[in-house]
Amino acid sequence: MISHKLTSEQQEYQKLARDFAAREIAAQAHKYDQSADFAGDIFDKLWQTGLANACVPEALNGLGLSCFDNCLIAEELAYGCSGIAGSVEASSIAQQFVIDFGSDEQKAKFLSPLMEEACLAGFGMSGGIKSGRVFYRKEGEQFVLSGKHPAFVNGGIAQWYLVAASEDRREVSGRGQALGSKERFSYFLVGADDDIDFGDRAASLGRRAQVISSARLDEIYLPASALLGAEGEGEHMYRLALTRNYALIGAGMVGVARCALDHALKYAKERFTFGVAIAQHQAISFMLADMAKDIEAARLLVYQAAQLADQGVVSTSEAVCAKAFAQEMVMRVTTDAVQIYGGYGFSREYPVEKLMRDAKVYQLFEHTSEGLKVEMGRHLVTAV
Repeated sequence: MISHKLTSEQQEYQKLARDFAAREIAAQAHKYDQSADFAGDIFDKLWQTGLANACVPEALNGLGLSCFDNCLIAEELAYGCSGIAGSVEASSIAQQFVIDFGSDEQKAKFLSPLMEEACLAGFGMSGGIKSGRVFYRKEGEQFVLSGKHPAFVNGGIAQWYLVAASEDRREVSGRGQALGSKERFSYFLVGADDDIDFGDRAASLGRRAQVISSARLDEIYLPASALLGAEGEGEHMYRLALTRNYALIGAGMVGVARCALDHALKYAKERFTFGVAIAQHQAISFMLADMAKDIEAARLLVYQAAQLADQGVVSTSEAVCAKAFAQEMVMRVTTDAVQIYGGYGFSREYPVEKLMRDAKVYQLFEHTSEGLKVEMGRHLVTAV
């Protein structure tokens, strides 16, 4: 049964995140958007609240919160600035793979350090997975990773990374598998001291405080314990993990859209034309109403996906629906906010143009809404 009534504990976590975002994040959002620097000082303070590693199990000194709880926190942090919050979002995604699929030894090795000092995890975005640019081969009891990846989130600032790699084509073809067959991939946990060579940071349109860097992996030797789960199970693990991770990303989009609506509503009440506030004009009031309606719909889809994941339901369809709808919603809402501001909307002196740029990055992050709808349509057409 799905219930969206928050417990007193959930309300406390939500308020803690909201207050932190208002006090520490929102005030510096413009600064970090302009500089495109990693907001390390803000992350250090956030880490002290415990919200940076909310889902780490209590046995490892984490809060052990659910996906739904984490989504409540993510929405509030993204309301302050989704770029600054993006480092925590990415770390949470990488952590979740270890929480769901890691051995006890891997959880202790990779999650415990995150609780001992203010540090992050990172991962290679799935666009890099599908491009098949990172490969591995086995040498005895070791794995050797080589190749390039175009986009590591938290690249160069994290303590460890979740890396997806396909088995070396030459190795596979040597055992008789056709090169044209669908490639399987595996996940590996790679430490920052394993000499990943990170390139320049991406000059992003939006979410500019989020660090995304290219990477080169040049014959990196890893022990067998670096393999997450079983060989070739990467696609299966990704499918299971997206039920939580898509909800988390969707929650961030709800936060950005909510922030845009609040700014637009405030401006529409203060801006007067023909003797009345523009909020009194029907065209503007309808626009504001549609923004509020779509935000609420996206939030409910995110809540549903998160709670199903917490119940152990393989809710891939619900998670995909939540993310695809939120991606289109946040772009519409932020664009309408710019429209309500009129000529001021595209000025960097006002906040909504940043929110629109942030929304565009969300539209492309971890699969586009168009790509997700293609998958949804294929499932609908082929379902018995």
